[in-house]
Formats: sequence, structure tokens, C-alpha cells
Amino acid sequence: MSPPSVSKASVKYPIFAATWSYNNPAILTVGGGGGAGNRSGVPNAISCFDTSSRAPTLEPFAEIELSRDDDSVTCLSNLATKDGSILYAGINSSEAERLKGKNEHFRAFEVFYPKKTANDARDTKTPERIQFVSKIGLLSPVSSESAKKDGYQRLIRLSPPRLGQSGAKRIAALSSSLAESQNELVILAAVSNKPLPSEVIQRVGLGEKEANDIDIVEPELGQFSVAYCLDQEVFVQNVGYDFDRKKVKNKLEAPRKKYAVPYPDTFEKAGRSRIRCIRWLSSNHCLLLANSANRTGVELLVLHLYNSEGMGSIITRKRLPGHVKQAVDMDISRLDADENGAYQVVIAIAAQDVSLHLYTIEYRGNLRDSFSGFTSYAVYRDVHPVQMTKIALSPFSPPEPSSKPRPQYLRLASASLGNTVTVDTFRLHPLSSRPNSRHVLTSERYEKFIKTAQYLAGAFIALMLALMFQSLIDPEGNLTKSILPKSIQNAAGRLQAPGGIVDEVHRAKLSTDGVEIPVAKAAHRLRDLLHLHHSDGEEASQKALVIHHDPELGSSLSTEVHASSEDIIKKHTDAKTWEELSQAERKRWKDKLIDAGMWTVEEGETILKSIFFGQVGGLVGQVAQGVMHG
Repeated sequence: MSPPSVSKASVKYPIFAATWSYNNPAILTVGGGGGAGNRSGVPNAISCFDTSSRAPTLEPFAEIELSRDDDSVTCLSNLATKDGSILYAGINSSEAERLKGKNEHFRAFEVFYPKKTANDARDTKTPERIQFVSKIGLLSPVSSESAKKDGYQRLIRLSPPRLGQSGAKRIAALSSSLAESQNELVILAAVSNKPLPSEVIQRVGLGEKEANDIDIVEPELGQFSVAYCLDQEVFVQNVGYDFDRKKVKNKLEAPRKKYAVPYPDTFEKAGRSRIRCIRWLSSNHCLLLANSANRTGVELLVLHLYNSEGMGSIITRKRLPGHVKQAVDMDISRLDADENGAYQVVIAIAAQDVSLHLYTIEYRGNLRDSFSGFTSYAVYRDVHPVQMTKIALSPFSPPEPSSKPRPQYLRLASASLGNTVTVDTFRLHPLSSRPNSRHVLTSERYEKFIKTAQYLAGAFIALMLALMFQSLIDPEGNLTKSILPKSIQNAAGRLQAPGGIVDEVHRAKLSTDGVEIPVAKAAHRLRDLLHLHHSDGEEASQKALVIHHDPELGSSLSTEVHASSEDIIKKHTDAKTWEELSQAERKRWKDKLIDAGMWTVEEGETILKSIFFGQVGGLVGQVAQGVMHG
């Protein structure tokens, strides 16, 4: 496959959060830091990068260093503005403020993007920058001193903007961590650069449990579905909100549990898997990333949610390669849809062994409302020198219809504790040559396969048309004979249809003692011999087989076919059935059958129970009755 272009950057702080802009999917913002009150010189900061140039080394076009009394940046998301975006960030107040019961953890920043003049140069009149806007506490106050000291805003997620509807507004969901028995999830209207407590739509108490991940989808205008996962459970909260009236449309109900990780069997030592990430694939399907217990592997699960109040069901699973013992993070990007609603979803997974895994999955359209299986696109090893903390796939917006469409790209950002950022840029391709075709991420090998299949299909159709045309104007084949060489005509004359070959095999039988025996070429395995002698009617079904071995012929075996089991017992008094053999004899016969190519372990022992076995070293006489010689 064509390798992606790779851009790298370094900052002065470990990175914990990353987000791509929706109105300019080449703008990447990352944040992190050394934490509250650190004296190591590691700052708390936010940095913005323009990755559109795909340069090997990236430099931030804007950066802001935050107070070292406050905590590091733990999460980021953004709202589009005319000149840039509003960043929502999770940043704890200082420990002294928190212990007083005041934690203004929800921060807002405004980012001004680089502008370009008519000659594609940067506009210096409106310099790019990041500036602080506001801070507020939206999580409920906690009571215990340890919760005040350790609790923080772990997650922030915004609903995706509705394409083509500039007036559509969005909601946000945030959650806390390490707040002991007072962890919660807060849903609010994301309509300003300074959210107010009055804009909180709902609070969901989680108790001692924590939300590991959150995602939001908007199936209908103003109707949202918020999905969040705990360690072993998935919940969905439906929210209808009227932004103009600032009121919920219907009475809010408690979130509904839609999935629970099953318990292992009673006698299994393995524990329950832990759900690490969740993403909406469609309005009825969620993608789960689950780490198996005791660092024993990683699975991708597609959860189908039904309209009823019942639980959802897992419809597709994908086990990651064996070297992946645990996953750190996951993100997806939904590409553009066709007229039937079909689209591709690109999935990126960051593993604990510092490898990146890319998969694709196809949504088959609104009528079928189902997904294909997972297709592995690529695996990249040693992406960073130390542990990854965050990955983010850029959102994709379909290009404007054009007679000369521009190349489309998808970007994957990964960040690490080692202060490094890597951006991989992938070229997307139209699914077909039709105007405004939807886009997909495909490997070069897959594209060659599709082109080859198209060429072969075209050649086959052309050949069929030529034969039909020839049968009309040249029924005797004189024209063909004059064009094709004699050697090709002779070779074609010897070809037979598959059915004719099968009939010839069944006709080619020898007769000895009244028993029909197929020629040696008809079969080379026990299952073939049994099939040929047990498929010709009731009389044939009484026939029996005995196998002999002659040590002078090495691993060669001979097989005799008799009219019944009684005949074998009379003529070969030393022959035994499979059940009569000792364990040592069974092992020896298995080795002989495998060496002779007559049986494999995968076929199982059932097929051996209908055969007699002579003593090793038995005579190989009566060759006329032998079915084959190895």
C-alpha cells in the first residue's frame, strides 16, 4: 500500500489531550503539562498546529502557557467560529482552591487560525493566537477532602456538527474521575464561550464508578443520544433539547443500560473484559474497544441497539493481533455517504506496545442498517519512543461538487508521554468514477485487485459476446479454425466440463470379487474412498475397507475393499477396528496415515471408526483388490 506522509512535532510537556477542528480539519490542538505546583520546569500548555503542508517537522502556529498553580490539561474539544474555534478544556484549579471547595475545572479558550492572502501567503494583519476566555465549575461540589484533592474533569465530548445546517447547535457531555462516591456525568448546551450553570441539561450520578468514555450522536435535529461506558457496562441517554427555549423537549428519564460484559464460565480463571472506549458507528450501532482481563488481548465489538427498551446485542467481533495485550485509546472517522446512506468508517487504535492499528468497516446503507466485517488496513510499530496517551482521527466533510475534484485526505494524530506528536496523512479515493462518488480508505493491493477483477469481467463479457456472434455468422467454426493455431484448437478439444470429469471418474471402476473399485487416480484420501464406496446406493453402503502396511515399502499403505465387514474378519483375522486398537497402536496408525497423505488431524477420528486396520508388517498381497498404492 502507499505509505502515508508523516509529520512530527515536539513540545515541552507530556500530552494528554488532542482534538481536530471541524471547520478546518488540518488544524490540530494538543494539551497537557506537568500538573499543579510542579517544580520540574514542565509547563502546562496548549499548542496548535497547521498540518495542511504535510511537512516532515511541524511547529505550532499558536501556543499558550497556563498557570503552574493549576493542573495540567486533561481533555479538549472545540466549537467552530468564524475566524477559528472555541476550545473547551478540562483544567483543575490549584489544590489550595480545590480544598476550599472551589474548582473552576471547565475552561474556554478562543483560537484564531492562520489566514492567507490572495497569493497564498499568511495574512499578518490578523495574527493567529490562543487567548483565555472563561472558567467555571460545572461538576457538583464534592464533600470529602480526598475527593476535593484528587477529583478532576476526565472527559469532554461534543456532539458532531450537522453537515449543511449552519444553524444547528450542539450539546456537550463531561464527566469526573477520582471523586470517590460522587463521580458524575453532566450534559449541557454547548452554545457559548462561557457556559453557565443554567445551561446544564442533566446530571447523571455514577457513584463510585467512572465513565471511561463518552460519545454523542444526533439522529434527528435537536434529538441527541449520549452513550457512555463504565468498566463493564454501556448506558445510553436520549436527550431532546429546544435551544431557543432552553428547555428539554420531553421529560428526561434515567439512562438505560444497553450492554453488560458477560461473566466467564464458572470454572474459567479469566475475569471480565473492561470496556475502554465507545464510539457511535450509526444511530443504532456503537463500537466498543474492550481490554481482556489480565492483559491477555484486545477486542473490537459492534453493539447493535434496538428501538425497544431491551438490551443491545454484539453482532460483530474482531480480535486484535496477539502482540497487542492492551489498548490505550481509540477513535473513528465516518466518511461521506452515498445516495443510499452507505459509508465507510475508519478506526484507529493505540496499543500499549506503542503500535497503531487501522481498520475499516462498511455501513451498508439505511435500508439494510448493517455493517460488514472489519478489514485491517495497516499496522505501524514503534510510533513513539514511549507510551502513547491519545489518538485522534480528523473529521471528514464531503467536498463541494466540482468537475475537477481536489484530493481528499484523512489525518491521524497520536501523542505520547514523551512530549511527541505524530500526524499520519492518508489519501482517500473515490469509490467509483462517477461524479461526487463517496470516498474510502483503501490499500494499493485492494485497488489493484478491483481493477484486475474489472478487467477480467470485461474480458469474459467480450468473450461471451464474441462466441454468440460467432455462432450466428460461423456455426461450423470455419472462421475460428482459420484464426486459431492448431495447438490451441487441439487443447480446447480435450477440455471437458466439470460434470463430465466427475461422470468419467464414476465410470472408471475395476471389478474384483464382485466389488467395484475406483481407479487409483479417483481418490487419495480416506474420506474420498469412503465417499465413493458409500454413495452408490444401499448395496454399496455395506462395503468395508481394510488398510495394510508393509515395512519394506516405508510409509506406503495399501487399501482393500470388501463386500462387508464379515468378509474382512474371515480373510484377515488379525484386522482390528479403531476401538479395538490400543493407544500406542492408534498413535502409530495416525502417523502412518499422515505420512501417506491419507488423513489429517483436522479431519478427526470419527472417519477412522468405520475402517479395519491390519497388523503392521501385514502382507500387501491381493494387489488386484487394492484401491491405491502410496
